[in-house]
Amino acid sequence: MFWRKTTKDDKKKDEDEEKEVKMVKFGGRGSRRNQFCSPTGVAVSETSELFVADSFNERIVVCNTRGKVVRAFNTVTKGKHFRPRDLSVDKDGNLWVVGTVFMVEKKAYVCQNLLTQFSTEGRFLTKIDLPLTGVTSGIATRADIGHVRVQDQSTGKAASKKKKKGGEPKKEEEENDGLEQYTNAVEIVVTDQRTRMVERKGYSESCVKVVTPDGTQVKVVGPRNTRKPTGVAVNQKGDLYVTDSWLHCVHVFMEGRDVTKKYKKFGGFGSGDGQLDSPHGICLDRQGNVIVVDRGNWRVSVFDRDGKFVRHIMNDVPDLYSVAAGPNFVVVTCVGHCGTDTATIIPYSSDK
Repeated sequence: MFWRKTTKDDKKKDEDEEKEVKMVKFGGRGSRRNQFCSPTGVAVSETSELFVADSFNERIVVCNTRGKVVRAFNTVTKGKHFRPRDLSVDKDGNLWVVGTVFMVEKKAYVCQNLLTQFSTEGRFLTKIDLPLTGVTSGIATRADIGHVRVQDQSTGKAASKKKKKGGEPKKEEEENDGLEQYTNAVEIVVTDQRTRMVERKGYSESCVKVVTPDGTQVKVVGPRNTRKPTGVAVNQKGDLYVTDSWLHCVHVFMEGRDVTKKYKKFGGFGSGDGQLDSPHGICLDRQGNVIVVDRGNWRVSVFDRDGKFVRHIMNDVPDLYSVAAGPNFVVVTCVGHCGTDTATIIPYSSDK
């Protein structure tokens, strides 16, 4: 067999082919290396690597822009496997994954929501336990916007007890006004779907939580506005875009301001342009446009940053679930009851 020596022109041609993005569909239900079983989340790194949360296979699958699997790693924390639901790449290039671990304790079947951080190569870094209030399905990361955090109420109670037992409180306690300034490099935003029964009626307490990498809860947003938040995306200002599959809209919580007063939403139930039916995944492109998976209408829609409808980039595709944007492409996953479980890469430009 004759082997031809690789030249610089050959290497350049391979690099150009790698940068060029074509529409490609890959996956399919199964547990093999190139298959998925409920791919409920997807993210894109700065180097255009695709990270798919292969939920029921309990792993993260990493692909290139041609749909070829580069590597995969199991989602394991302290010896326990868990099902990843969604994931996000932070500004340092690490992965934050939200998921659920299922365990059997004292002959009882229990589960626990958690946040984990992995390197892009699959090395476990840290874990944060989350209260099991419902389904935690969406995640995004953002740079700390430097607002003020209200201290935990339990801290105040502990201080009052010390005052009774030990007499006068310390000087630091007297000067503490219940607020604490803080600075963190990264904040993690997760959607929390929780519903409890009141007088035989479902009462929603769903919300969006913002936590720091050490597990400290910074704030809770949207209990009065959201019903079933599914996906979340963050712009450069720190504003939160949240899809709501029960109210069929996108909530916008504007950070850096009073979010109780600076709040808006767009969408609304329907099948017309600009309307939504059970929206799930959401992301932002490089220009700040909002890309929404309109699951009930079998399409992916694009809105500008103010919520004005722009166009559809996919139509007549059932079982759409999550979406992520790269520099010149969009990747969408499908999760269905008929063995869909695929991912599709679509060339995309925010100018069109």
